[in-house]
Amino acid sequence: MSEIFEKLGIDAKLLISQIVNFMLLLIILQYVAYKPILKMLRERTEKIDKSLKQALKIEEELKNTEETKLSEIKKAKEDAQKIIKEAHETAEKKSLEAIEKTKEKTKEIVEKAKLEIKAEKDNTIREAKKEIVQLSIEIAKKVIGDSIDEENEKKSINETLSKIK
Repeated sequence: MSEIFEKLGIDAKLLISQIVNFMLLLIILQYVAYKPILKMLRERTEKIDKSLKQALKIEEELKNTEETKLSEIKKAKEDAQKIIKEAHETAEKKSLEAIEKTKEKTKEIVEKAKLEIKAEKDNTIREAKKEIVQLSIEIAKKVIGDSIDEENEKKSINETLSKIK
């Protein structure tokens, strides 16, 4: 084998020393550069993963917040519609109550007026009856003369009143 190396121009001692030096260099680089670089890359990868997870979590929270906001807006609109509906119903109820009270007062006024008219009518009829009786007595006195006394006069008035009724 040394002949093959000589024909190729390779010195076996030099090749072995270079292999040993290369191995030593690999071992030194492994401890000095490779492991710290791998550690730094691993930490950076973990940091990136953590940031991605946090970004996803924030995005999910934002989505939930948006849904909550929309839900609250919808609920507020429904509450507003309910309040408006109740206000309309209350206003309509108050209006109907006011109309009913007005109708009742109108009925009371009409009834009161009817009673007053009836009382006035009865009063007028009584007054007219009294005048008729007085006129009848006056006429009877003139026709018969002054011979009717008070007792006959009262009796005559009562008879005339009962006939008029």
